[in-house]
Amino acid sequence: MIIRFHPSASSLLSSLVVSTPFGTQRAFVHHHMEREDLARFLGIKRSNKARSNRNTHVNEKIFRKLRGKKTITMQLPDDEERRRHDSLTPSQLRIELLRKGINPYKEVQPRIWQESQISIQSFYGVIDPFVTLEETLPIFSGGVEGMKLKGEELKQRLLHRYHNWRNGTSRIRKKEGFEKFDARAFGSTADLIYEQAHQALMNRDKTALHKYITEHAYSKMWPDVENGSVVWDLVERLEPSTVVSVRCLDYPYKSGNDIAQLTVRMHSKQKLAIYDRFGHLLLGSETEPREVVEYVVFENHIAVIDGTWRLHDKVYPKWVAPKQGVLTTYALVPKKENVNEKIKKAIDDEEFEEFPVQEWAEKAQDGDDDEVNVWEDNWDDETHESDFSKQLKEELSKSGAMS
Repeated sequence: MIIRFHPSASSLLSSLVVSTPFGTQRAFVHHHMEREDLARFLGIKRSNKARSNRNTHVNEKIFRKLRGKKTITMQLPDDEERRRHDSLTPSQLRIELLRKGINPYKEVQPRIWQESQISIQSFYGVIDPFVTLEETLPIFSGGVEGMKLKGEELKQRLLHRYHNWRNGTSRIRKKEGFEKFDARAFGSTADLIYEQAHQALMNRDKTALHKYITEHAYSKMWPDVENGSVVWDLVERLEPSTVVSVRCLDYPYKSGNDIAQLTVRMHSKQKLAIYDRFGHLLLGSETEPREVVEYVVFENHIAVIDGTWRLHDKVYPKWVAPKQGVLTTYALVPKKENVNEKIKKAIDDEEFEEFPVQEWAEKAQDGDDDEVNVWEDNWDDETHESDFSKQLKEELSKSGAMS
């Protein structure tokens, strides 16, 4: 047996010698640096301090399922078969698919052609729906949290004013015909457009309606009168209309096709009633006026010379109260009574006398040869005849035969 002695053995001995039958392995090192370092040999120190465990074996079996999930089986299309199908007639292709178990008239749906009209002279939405609070927050209220809210409010107001000028008035005045644009003088124009648009809506005048509202507003307002009717009346204006937001962007982006939007605050007293196609009232009232505060958006395609201001949409800020819902009407369907309940009521009714089963059974057990007639035994001639005569007289008097 060939063995390797401990490094502390005599240097005169050779490292490889022929041992006696009782020879044992005195030492074996994992690393050549352990020959001269007992601490490393005993495991107190590590030749590689970054590796605390010498066992670097990884059990690959536990990751077998995960490795299987990484791969999927894909059925690649057969180009030759596709070219052959392209050369077949529709009837031959149907037969080919039926052989594979595919029914083209059942499982393959026809393509539905869908198209929608778009317009680049109007935005299909509001550029900036943000509206500042009508009432400012107090400076000193609520401690630290109140100061944070006040700071956030001031920041939003400053940013809103900056964008009103930078992305609004300044950009509008660069267009031809809008060099002297002033948002403060737009209130009276907005009032006129608002009134004319609602008058055209009540009269169902599409020509006038397209003159005063955009395509986006038409898709929202016309369904109210298409299958119903609208009655609207402006009683008075409580406050002059003012512009609270000015925005101008191009559509498509960086195309120079500028479109301007103005958000106008309107405070008025109105009468509004909306009816469905059956004439049922859904919302509002024709006689009761209500105070209304609205934020109406007006739009103008300022990239062209003949662009006009039209009603576009409404803005509902987060801090406003929710609006009134629609009054839904429906038919009252009587509840169907169950057959078992009807039978139970008939059994429990006192008007129906129970059949004397027990008495009839006792009489049947008597050995009497006479015919047993329970109804004759329980019949009181005088009582029933008097009741019948009274009912007969009442019916005859009602019909007029007794007169």
